[in-house]
Amino acid sequence: MTKLNIEEKRISTDVVIVGGGIAGLTAAVRIKELNSDIDILIIEKNTTGYSGKANRGGGVLQYFDFNRCTPEQFVGYHAHNVGAFLGDQELLYKYVSMNNEMIEKLVNWGVKVPYDEDGNLKVIPTGPMTGMIGVDLDITLQVRKTAAKFGVKIVDKTVMSDILTNNGEAVGVVGYDLIDGTFSIIKAKSVILATGSQNYKIMPMWNGRGDGIAAAYRAGAEMRNAEFGNFAQQYKAKSHHDMVFSENVMYNSLGENITKNFRRFPEADVSSKAVSEWYKQMSAGKGPVYIHPDEYEVTAHGDALFTTPYVWNRPYGIKIWKKIYGKAAEKDGDCKEVVMCFVGEQSPVKVGHDMQTTIPGLYAVGDISYSGSASPGAVPAPPGRNRGSGILNAVFNGLIAAESSLDRVSKKDESAIDDDQVMLLKERTYAPLLKSDGIDAEEIMEDIREAVGPVENSVYMSQHRIDIGLRKVEKTKNKLENLKAQDYHDLCNCHEAQAMVLSAEMQFRAASMRKESRGWFLREDYPETDNRNWLKYIIVKNNEGKMDFSTENVPIEKYPVKPLFK
Repeated sequence: MTKLNIEEKRISTDVVIVGGGIAGLTAAVRIKELNSDIDILIIEKNTTGYSGKANRGGGVLQYFDFNRCTPEQFVGYHAHNVGAFLGDQELLYKYVSMNNEMIEKLVNWGVKVPYDEDGNLKVIPTGPMTGMIGVDLDITLQVRKTAAKFGVKIVDKTVMSDILTNNGEAVGVVGYDLIDGTFSIIKAKSVILATGSQNYKIMPMWNGRGDGIAAAYRAGAEMRNAEFGNFAQQYKAKSHHDMVFSENVMYNSLGENITKNFRRFPEADVSSKAVSEWYKQMSAGKGPVYIHPDEYEVTAHGDALFTTPYVWNRPYGIKIWKKIYGKAAEKDGDCKEVVMCFVGEQSPVKVGHDMQTTIPGLYAVGDISYSGSASPGAVPAPPGRNRGSGILNAVFNGLIAAESSLDRVSKKDESAIDDDQVMLLKERTYAPLLKSDGIDAEEIMEDIREAVGPVENSVYMSQHRIDIGLRKVEKTKNKLENLKAQDYHDLCNCHEAQAMVLSAEMQFRAASMRKESRGWFLREDYPETDNRNWLKYIIVKNNEGKMDFSTENVPIEKYPVKPLFK
């Protein structure tokens, strides 16, 4: 295909929300609750209500019992044991404080949350100060119904390809229809990105492709904590079924308990030390690694949480989980071997306490900006070593962005769209369709997975192994100009492949820059935490096509919990 005859349509709205998962829907509903006259448009490349991760995972919400744990106490625990003093303690305090309010919001929007006979939430403890409650997997469908009742407009099967700017401010987005390719030019006073994280299309369920991250980067928004896009966890070796909390019962092939090498008691979630211990055991010839699930209550009866109604009655999700667990059991049989698999979860778009990026008028909520908000600290987020925080962080972000973007809309006049910029972005968008031959997007994706996938490259790192990964990324980056799309769905694949290359480069370069180990971030060649030199965020920004890196001091002096400087 050498020439395209693409139809264009122009749309004007007060707020355009890109992404129809729980974060985007939360922002939409909350804006309408605050001001029903505001015109809101959600665009989603999949189907709003079915997209995102909230309806694909464990369906759990983080819960705080304020009779047992105050927000101040959790912030102190988190700074010392999870965030490693890289977290925004003020934002985390606000998140914890709003916990009950957020759950009540979801219930009011039709989400099914389990209660016992006395009217109390059914809570499963997950860590020293946290618990989790189940929510049925139709959560996003319920909130979509609420959004529709409020008059939120929804356009599905539409891919956002780029962000429109004028005088340094966001003024809208452009994108294309997956079915017929129609190019949409959407003008808005406020743009909210809710497009998810970067997961490199490696493991099932973790479906972020990073295209929103790439669009924000191209528009000039700053990134923060890109090096923490390296989440990994245990999976059954045969079925690749995830085994949450099984890091508490790990054994090597000699029958030795290896959990004791990195953990003294059960913690809130898997740590990178579990990943490095698995790698060390395998490298020493003491693998495979097995689990003894009967030794820990949560792993002994974990399937009951998902496949039966006895703990949490979630009829929508139980149908799905029974199939998933059944297929896994058929493949695994009696095999208890586990492997550590890279997931990703890079969420680096930098936002302030109002969820606005460094571009005025551009907001980012949910998994696209979880680490970029600095709230979780030195850990990939979600899950942020706090199971259930992914969904609730998305709700938290959505509520805040709703109020701040609404305030902007009420004060902002419409800005003009630069037609020359639109033309350039349109050419960029459809470029892979115009090539007569070239390489497939899947080839690019597989190259990137080979670079980031090995946990020794991305989780338990050394400069040598980082360099290996980065060389692979650079080699793949040089192939991008030859990307060819067969149709509009494949065009979307091409854009996602471009985003994967960008995310991988950011991750490796930022990881190379941080010369220490902190929280989840582990370097074999720099095993100590360096508070004197590295109590800093790494900032990434697009500078006329060049990836620029700088650092920003953590404002630890204004936070109540401080580290020892050594």
